[in-house]
Amino acid sequence: MPVVSAEALALHHECLVLDLHVDTLLWTRLFGYDFTSAHRNRLPRAPFGWHVDLPRAREGGLRAAVLGLVVSPREVRSELILPLKLLARLESGAGIEQTLATLALWQAAERAHPAALALVRSGSELRRAVSEGRFAGLACLEGSHGLEGRLENLRRAHERGLRMLGLVHFQATEAAHPMTVAAFDGLGLTAFGHELLAELEALRIVVDLAHLNAAGVDDVLARLRAPCVASHTGCRALHDHPRNLTDGQIRRIADGGGVVGIAVGTSFLGNGSLETFLDHVEHVLKVGGAEVPALGSDWDGFVVPVRGMEDVRCLPRLTAGLLARGHSPEIVRGFLGENALRVLTEVCG
Repeated sequence: MPVVSAEALALHHECLVLDLHVDTLLWTRLFGYDFTSAHRNRLPRAPFGWHVDLPRAREGGLRAAVLGLVVSPREVRSELILPLKLLARLESGAGIEQTLATLALWQAAERAHPAALALVRSGSELRRAVSEGRFAGLACLEGSHGLEGRLENLRRAHERGLRMLGLVHFQATEAAHPMTVAAFDGLGLTAFGHELLAELEALRIVVDLAHLNAAGVDDVLARLRAPCVASHTGCRALHDHPRNLTDGQIRRIADGGGVVGIAVGTSFLGNGSLETFLDHVEHVLKVGGAEVPALGSDWDGFVVPVRGMEDVRCLPRLTAGLLARGHSPEIVRGFLGENALRVLTEVCG
């Protein structure tokens, strides 16, 4: 574990640190988790949740996050993970209702704490909120099943502040297919998926490739003119997991001006440590270039973090680790937030 020197800590807190994927609003919706209050990890290795809150984010230097809006699946296949089955049992109601209700949780928190929190709709709004000392949250719908196959629902969500969308989560949707089931291999975007992609571009909503199967990724990258993100993933060359990206996919994302967010979970990285996480960052640097790697923790997303990345307070270790490996402050700044912010600004304004 790298020692966080005073120099590394100073650089870290100078940076705009932006996490491309945090699922804390799921805990707020299901269990009333208060983002503005301090919490603690409940179990060894900090599995599942209790990873992010405002006091610990300030301690770890996190200034902004893309907030996942997790909507219950209409059906849960037997091969899917237990927390998803639990979510389906706990929640009811149409997808768009849950989408807007989850988004409203952050809006309510912003109204209650206007000096501390902000719902932002663009990269420029994000940078301004951070400069004002407010934690900036940008909303991402995790799976287009939350739109119920209707473009008008996308427009409704956009009006409320949605600015990023993942085409799938763990289930097939009217638009595309995830990587969870072998039967989906080779199935690209549907006709509605192509319509949705065009509408996302028109509305200036960022496309997130996370959870999408390889054929869907190919279709998006062939069609999309704007930069996209893979918000929480890893590198297939280092850990052979279907959620991780191949080198070819990383290069194509890079060629389109996009970014790749590295997640902290053992499912992405193996049963490793902070050093393993840094290996994945360096691999994206090598394959895609300096403007491609980003932070996409997936904290509070029912993950088991690798050792050394148990919660948001661990973020300064990333800065120390990259500096110890000989990377420049410019590389560190890009990875911690500037690369992701560039995409948000280019797409959303």
